[in-house]
Amino acid sequence: MSEQDGPAFADGPHTVCFGCGGFRKISEPRVYVIQATAELQTGMTMGEWRTCPYCSGGAQLPGLQAPA
Repeated sequence: MSEQDGPAFADGPHTVCFGCGGFRKISEPRVYVIQATAELQTGMTMGEWRTCPYCSGGAQLPGLQAPA
């Protein structure tokens, strides 16, 4: 493995984001009321994806950081 193929350590070590686990997005649950028929209404929880607020979609945090 040459130096060109290896990771770039010029910025130093990075930590995988503990908020999204490196997926860059987190699920934000929302409650919706759906009317199936004229007499029946039911609630349903659905997950919507949004950009991780901790890493801003970068999947990594700068430096070494503990999750606490």
